[in-house]
Amino acid sequence: MDEILDLILYENENIRLDFKRDEYKKNDYVSLLKDILSMANAFTMQERFIIIGLKPKSNKNRGIKGIDGELTDAATYQQLVHENIEPELSIDYFPFYAEEKKLGIIKISNCTNPPYLMKKDYGNGEKKLFKGEGFIRKGTHQARLIRRDFDRYMQNRFDEKYFNDEIKISFVANNLKNQIELVSFDDIKRPSQIQKEKIQTILTKKKEEKERYKAMGMQDINIDSLSNSMDYMNAAFRGGGIPYRSRSIETLEENLKNVEKTYYEEDLYEVFEKNSAKCNISIFNMGHKYIEEASVILKIPKLDGLAVVDQVYSNPDNPSGFVGTLHYPEVTEEEGYFIIKDDVGNIKHQLDQELFDIPLRIFASQRIIQNSFMIHCELFAKNIKTSIKKDIEVKISTGNK
Repeated sequence: MDEILDLILYENENIRLDFKRDEYKKNDYVSLLKDILSMANAFTMQERFIIIGLKPKSNKNRGIKGIDGELTDAATYQQLVHENIEPELSIDYFPFYAEEKKLGIIKISNCTNPPYLMKKDYGNGEKKLFKGEGFIRKGTHQARLIRRDFDRYMQNRFDEKYFNDEIKISFVANNLKNQIELVSFDDIKRPSQIQKEKIQTILTKKKEEKERYKAMGMQDINIDSLSNSMDYMNAAFRGGGIPYRSRSIETLEENLKNVEKTYYEEDLYEVFEKNSAKCNISIFNMGHKYIEEASVILKIPKLDGLAVVDQVYSNPDNPSGFVGTLHYPEVTEEEGYFIIKDDVGNIKHQLDQELFDIPLRIFASQRIIQNSFMIHCELFAKNIKTSIKKDIEVKISTGNK
């Protein structure tokens, strides 16, 4: 009710506010219908008021006269509107007291389906209202609806279907906002490197042992047979490979030559899963409606030392690590950019939401010389006319690695 008191004491007439000195009586219902039509058709999303019992002359002289006796029953005005105006319009009429005077308040609300027009002829003489006739309030004046007004209603109705509010978009990497930490490729111990060093150590030892036996005149002795019998038995009964220490020099040399190929999947997992940044796009819908059936396209520049991984690499020791309905974004490449696409569903309003079910894997090594780079983000949706484009600056951090 504070809003109504402020309208009475401080506001001037406008497209949503009209003042009347006297109540509408039966012989003036044509004016009531015309005033309600005009207010209902005004281009505003706010509630509209006709305040009866005053006629302000200035801000200091509000001309509050009041209404003597009982107010006309609200049902009388409501029935009049119901029978003569279409589409259906919601009005209320109730008393309000200001400066110890009783005023009448006509409140017109939920005017969401204009234009409002006369359903049938009403009245007689020069003031008669005709079926299909409509009026609109512009400023403090009434005017007959014209084609331009109808066009604007249609455009507004079309626009209401679409999302026209603001969004905020951020890049999140390992819980860092708009920032990504670099890793040193040299510090990553790849499984193939570890196994290579292990093979080389065992191979060197075996060759040295062979030379010692040879120096003692035992060229034909099989040094492997002295220690590998138990390992072969374990491999046969328990499964798995034979340890390097029990393999022949020739086998170890072949293993060494193929070590990177043998541990290729393990290397991929170590580099691109365990050492990549887990990245997502965080979006805050600042509007008051969902963004419906959204999809997103990111363009990330191809920098020396930066790779956007096109899949999640599973742990070879646990290849079923990612299961279920979650999906990884589609990653492709075009000249100069990694292109990331994903369908992200509905985006709720007034909530932070991360777009990707499974975070994007980005490997950023210390070969990157830039201090930052730009991600171009384009959001499409069922209720966005074209698209929303945003650029995100991502800063480079050396981190603690």
